[in-house]
Amino acid sequence: MNRKTRVLVVDDDPVFQELVPEQLSMLGFEAAVAGTGQEALDALRRTDYDVVLLDVNMPGLSGLEALREIGQLEDAPEVIMLTGDNSLSTGIEAMRRGAYDYLTKPAQLDKMEAVIRKADEKRRLVRRNAGLRAAIERRSEERTPDFVHRSREIGALVTQAEAAARHDSTVIITGESGTGKDVLTRLIHGKSARRDAPLIAVNCGALPEALFESEFFGHEKGAFTGANALKRGLIEAADGSTLFLDEVGDMPPVTQVKLLRFLEEGRFRRVGSTRDQSADVRVIAATNKDLRQEVARGRFRADLFYRLYVVSLHIPALRERPEDIPELIDHFLGIYRKRLKRPALDLTAEARLRMESHPWPGNVRELRNCLERAAALSPDDLIQAALVLPMLSQGRTSAPESHILQVGGPPQTLQELERQHILRVLEEAEGNRERASAILGISMRTLYRKLKEYNAAPSLAGLMSG
Repeated sequence: MNRKTRVLVVDDDPVFQELVPEQLSMLGFEAAVAGTGQEALDALRRTDYDVVLLDVNMPGLSGLEALREIGQLEDAPEVIMLTGDNSLSTGIEAMRRGAYDYLTKPAQLDKMEAVIRKADEKRRLVRRNAGLRAAIERRSEERTPDFVHRSREIGALVTQAEAAARHDSTVIITGESGTGKDVLTRLIHGKSARRDAPLIAVNCGALPEALFESEFFGHEKGAFTGANALKRGLIEAADGSTLFLDEVGDMPPVTQVKLLRFLEEGRFRRVGSTRDQSADVRVIAATNKDLRQEVARGRFRADLFYRLYVVSLHIPALRERPEDIPELIDHFLGIYRKRLKRPALDLTAEARLRMESHPWPGNVRELRNCLERAAALSPDDLIQAALVLPMLSQGRTSAPESHILQVGGPPQTLQELERQHILRVLEEAEGNRERASAILGISMRTLYRKLKEYNAAPSLAGLMSG
């Protein structure tokens, strides 16, 4: 659930200080008080407030002077000036200096609430746009016109993806975690007619089930406790663009039903609404699960399965295409040379050999993270082998023991191999579940479920609680 809007009331009138925060709290805001402009600046440096109600006439630092100082803060809140002057000149001057709006005292509560909510909405949009710009910049830094590869198998896959980009059919991308399903999605979107609109992505395994429907379809004001304002969901955000559903196999059953309806009819309904809406969205889904098995187990709807599998693209694991590893190493080295401003950054021959012969159970994501860590920690431009694969014993170039069958022992199932690998990574992460899930390329929810299935040993449970 979204946190309450934080409002800082800045006024030297004791009666105003007492009444206004109390009334704002009753309206669902989180309100605090400052008696002077300097107190307000100190409070804003300690706490992230969304909106400031700032009196113009105060002793010491005046409201207009405080407004100027607030505007220079990083991620500054929106400011609404409070003035007892009935003339327009003070309010206009405040807005000219950067205030969102002004209110004449005594202000009516409903008008104050409306202005605060509009100011808060503006700040959230500014933040969201800043986040999108930052994400676009990060993506563009690593963007390549093609899925980096040398193998013929990936070459054929890219050709299929480019063909799929020419129309709006639903696409399902399968493959192990870390193989590059998000990269292939960006390639499809980038070559489609929707490429000028931002790609909207959501990790279905990371959203709490209780919030899933609201995040997906949005909600009306008052739809449930805490729904203090209308919220547009991901479907509306992706109107005219592409919606990427990562880990779609973790989608709750109730949302599966509503997603199916949207895919069939192009219509949806916000939580708490009685009115249908439409959106023009192209859906690309991805999963590391076998959805056929999930259907057989009753965890995934068969009708949604068939609706998603219009175009099916499978990315093989990196160990199945070792000829791509040198290409990927050079690709990521180029990124880190630019990012770290170290144009001579490279690997020693031994380090490169170790990377090229490693089975990479975490696939491309593991390779990228390993190389990024080594580049960041290397004191010299030539990265030594010891920094590349610190979890492997020196000189090992074959798969770790948890990824191979023991000679002379009974054959191990894929589930047992997976169990060994997950528990080993968790132990090496010293029980840190967040770090382990990042290394494994799975969501925290998936990691919890796996550990429950494995009935992890008490010693491991002790590590996890640390």
